[in-house]
Amino acid sequence: MKILFTLKISKEWQMKQQEAYPNDLFFYEKEITNFKQLNEMDCIVTFGGDITPDIINRATQLKWIMVFSAGVDGLPRKEIMGRNILISNVRGIHAIPMAEFIMSYLLHDVKQLQHFYEAQKNKEWEFSHPVVELGNKKIIVAGAGAIGSQIGKFAKVFGMQTIGLNTTGHPVEGFDQTFAMNDLAEIITDADYFVSVLPKTKATTGIYDMNFFQSLPKNAVFINIGRGNAVEKAVLERVIAEKTIRHLYLDVYPDEPLATESPIWEATNVTMTPHVSGHTDQYIRRSMEIWLDSLAKFKNEQPVQNEINLNRGY
Repeated sequence: MKILFTLKISKEWQMKQQEAYPNDLFFYEKEITNFKQLNEMDCIVTFGGDITPDIINRATQLKWIMVFSAGVDGLPRKEIMGRNILISNVRGIHAIPMAEFIMSYLLHDVKQLQHFYEAQKNKEWEFSHPVVELGNKKIIVAGAGAIGSQIGKFAKVFGMQTIGLNTTGHPVEGFDQTFAMNDLAEIITDADYFVSVLPKTKATTGIYDMNFFQSLPKNAVFINIGRGNAVEKAVLERVIAEKTIRHLYLDVYPDEPLATESPIWEATNVTMTPHVSGHTDQYIRRSMEIWLDSLAKFKNEQPVQNEINLNRGY
């Protein structure tokens, strides 16, 4: 096989995979548009953003695209499906870092760390300011896959009530109960925390409308680490401006990077991070483990890990 990496991996990983597959040719080229042997490649390993319709058309021997990311919504779907090219990703590697991010948000909230940080800057001894516990608080997680399940497991360590939402309502480890997404409106009325880990698809675009936010308890907290398309810009800004719920923790936004003129930057009821909840120092290691396992399966004509159905978008 001829395999092109358009992302950077260490010399150590390059040597490991070459030793494991001595008969295969591995190429490393960051600028894929300049790669002269593109038409000879059987497989491209990429973060996904450099795969365009032109690249698909030029890569005439391409059989497989391995995406070192969970999101595949930017891939040229029409051209890929027309050629029946296999797409797989590294879904699952984000579970621990993103679940840790959720726990950091939750603890930041109940332990009132922002309040105490402001008090420190003002040299105020806020001894009487109330803090509470996560125990017995209800957390609802929309998107009960690998990431959602890990969030549920971590939340249960803190004694939280855990509710998961997925397409069918089938049971998932980490959740006391699971429901189908169609039951969303019926189960959110007593949520303390609502977490969205939904991918970007046609079905998830604008799924959280004003009616959704108005159905949440006034004291609820909304957290989005999935994709920003789940809340339309106008709805998000209205919820923030009208203080429909108590607080929002946002790692993703309808438009990224967030425009400097956006009112979200200065909103006191929003805690922001710049789409970094999936970042980790273990990213390449976990991705390479999935890749090498999938490569072995591909060669043996077995199903690879995390094959993507582009009709669904995940």
